[in-house]
Amino acid sequence: MSQELLAIDGWQVEKRQKMMTRRYEFASYGETRDFLDRLADLSEKTGYYPDLNFGKTHVNVSISSSTEQLEPEAYDFAGNVNLLALGQAA
Repeated sequence: MSQELLAIDGWQVEKRQKMMTRRYEFASYGETRDFLDRLADLSEKTGYYPDLNFGKTHVNVSISSSTEQLEPEAYDFAGNVNLLALGQAA
């Protein structure tokens, strides 16, 4: 397992598809919306736009790459998304 992956708790790397995914669970729709709003701000700030699938109290985030491997920026972005989910600034 790569050192980058060890540092980004909860993310799964799909080597064949060159992507990583993570599901976040929230207690309420309001918390889900707040996370999505902050994630949108992070995407605008970084220029990095993940694929999202969400429901009332969950969000699935997928980060993919068109190159042979995920870029270091993808791992940085994933770490920042984890901070957002914890209610911390990224």
